[in-house]
Amino acid sequence: MLRAIGGSVDWEENSPQSVEEWLAVAERYRGDARVLKNQKRFTSAWNAVGFAIECYLKAAIMRKLGLNRWPSKSERPELWVHETAELLRVLGVTFDGLGKHPVRYRLKTVLDWKRRHGYNPEAIPEKYAEQIYQDAFSSDGVVEWIAKSFHLPC
Repeated sequence: MLRAIGGSVDWEENSPQSVEEWLAVAERYRGDARVLKNQKRFTSAWNAVGFAIECYLKAAIMRKLGLNRWPSKSERPELWVHETAELLRVLGVTFDGLGKHPVRYRLKTVLDWKRRHGYNPEAIPEKYAEQIYQDAFSSDGVVEWIAKSFHLPC
């Protein structure tokens, strides 16, 4: 439940606090992405995929760093971003480090997602929404790679 403080919501206090909570939010966005794609709401599907990947990456960060709670923004401001490239950097993942791993090409599509796309008045084309969805959620996609690489139960 969101807790209002002085008429506003304290998002920092309400962020997921465990790997399991980040994964639950990620799965919610994954389901939203599927429904929105099927309803041909491609811009919203694109955004839901991006947020899902962000949450999977934050779960991976918690696992890799051995965090027992999500740090506050003042403690770890680099974790309070919506940029997948920055979250991958925290995880120590680089394209060079991936070599010729097949996920490298799927990851490129996922890295094209930016939170600001949700504010664009022009719609995301169907082909882009389909591509990011497949690259993220297919059996050899980014989520599967994150799960295997960082020992997550996805």
